[in-house]
Amino acid sequence: MKILCDRHQLSDALSFVAGLVPLKTTKPILQNVLLEATGDSLTLSATDNEISGSVVLETVKVHQPGSMLLPAKQITALVRELSEPTVTMRSTELRCTIESGGGSFVLVGDEPERFPRPASPEHGHSIRLPAARLLDMVRKTMFAAAKEESRYTINGVLFDCREACLRVVATDGRRLALTYENLDGHGGQVPEFKAVIPIRTLQLLGKAIHDDSQAEVTVTFTENQVAFRFETSLLVSQLLECNFPDYEVVIPKAADTTCEISRDLLERNVRKVAILSSGDMRLVQMNFGSQTLEMSAESTGVGRAEQVMDVDVRGAGGSLSFNPDFVLEALKVCDLEQLRLDMGDDSTPVKMTLGESFTYILMPISGS
Repeated sequence: MKILCDRHQLSDALSFVAGLVPLKTTKPILQNVLLEATGDSLTLSATDNEISGSVVLETVKVHQPGSMLLPAKQITALVRELSEPTVTMRSTELRCTIESGGGSFVLVGDEPERFPRPASPEHGHSIRLPAARLLDMVRKTMFAAAKEESRYTINGVLFDCREACLRVVATDGRRLALTYENLDGHGGQVPEFKAVIPIRTLQLLGKAIHDDSQAEVTVTFTENQVAFRFETSLLVSQLLECNFPDYEVVIPKAADTTCEISRDLLERNVRKVAILSSGDMRLVQMNFGSQTLEMSAESTGVGRAEQVMDVDVRGAGGSLSFNPDFVLEALKVCDLEQLRLDMGDDSTPVKMTLGESFTYILMPISGS
């Protein structure tokens, strides 16, 4: 095998597939990247046996077709450090020589035939939407998923498609993030399905798209797999086999108090007040008056913070306490300059409207 390719494109492709390589494994063969040259393209692939991915580089000069299996860590780091615009790679048996500028580097590889090739789903339920919109939906929900591996049923993000609408949902039991996209304008018949995708898969999704935010993505679901297909890249993952909780029952249908407030004002003041909220139970108390919101936090032996601001409050008012980190994480992905809070008492969740199709449900800390 002998090829000439653009160094920057090769580095980007390696960065994506190397992210799939397990740091620790009982199968050392998985710590490699497979390179296959044919025609005028180069395909790079990697897998950890649960998630697999590939990228096709279409502007490659293939002098001699073939394949090679190289250690992911070393080839990725090496290509990243090269400074010349092009790279020549040629393999002889299990040795690969990488040449760029005045440098020549030899890597010892493995037999390409030994590398596993996970099958990607060709048939299943498929939807198509703009890649930028999909990433936005993931960004607005993934942060709310449970981080503890023991909480398996909520350790991923739910994709719930019905009535030509895709709902993306995540929860950790104390908060819930929900966003949706109507698919009837994206062409074709829209299937109905539910699937829970692992967090790590979605973390890798952004790398699969590279810088092409205008791309379209086809998402295909089978009983136990999901595939994200882009023009030149593919990401395939096992699904979580779990029963995601009924998220719709926790969304409040009515409110005793409604507050409209500037996102920047709320974020700035929560951040300030939270400095004096420390310890195992971080909380900021919010007192809603007729047209004011007073926030306070106190830490024994450290001090106390109070902040009053003018806001638009309608209804009964009252006092609620929240984990400030949960509030700030939601505001970080909020689309609106003015957001709305719908509240009851400290035993009922608060509904935060953070975008036209973005809702955040947060449970107050009761008894504080």
